[in-house]
Amino acid sequence: RGAPYAFRSGLPGDGEVPAEVVDLLAKRLSSLFPDLQFEVAHAWRGALGVTRDWCAGVFFDPAQRIGVARGYAGHGVTATHLAAKTLLDRAAGASTPLTALPWNDHYSGQWEPEPIRWLGIRSMYKIFGIADSWESATGAKKTSLLARFGSRLAGLHE
Repeated sequence: RGAPYAFRSGLPGDGEVPAEVVDLLAKRLSSLFPDLQFEVAHAWRGALGVTRDWCAGVFFDPAQRIGVARGYAGHGVTATHLAAKTLLDRAAGASTPLTALPWNDHYSGQWEPEPIRWLGIRSMYKIFGIADSWESATGAKKTSLLARFGSRLAGLHE
């Protein structure tokens, strides 16, 4: 599942994606499109800004004229576009369907302090890895109990 969480939200390394991560992602992509022949020409990584409840938020302070959009959690391109349009409407003082969305001024709560956060996130990765392997090996049609527990641990509520 990509690069693991670094203690205190650090950014490990120099931006290079480890070869084993590229290989893993290429294998997963190949399993989705088995008839396609391809090579991975480029790989990159960046920080994934996840809020505690995994929900995005858009904030705008009209007095200071400062806006913030955050917490896309894997919906980056689409959510960034929509958040930018929302911020434009808010900066203009317009009342639109975008400014009425529940992500406006949505407070997600604080992450647990370190090292609890690090332990929780690393545990979540391990649980999801075991659940993925078990579901794949058994041909499970439904999300396993272990994966549902991992989701709860991560703050994802199904």
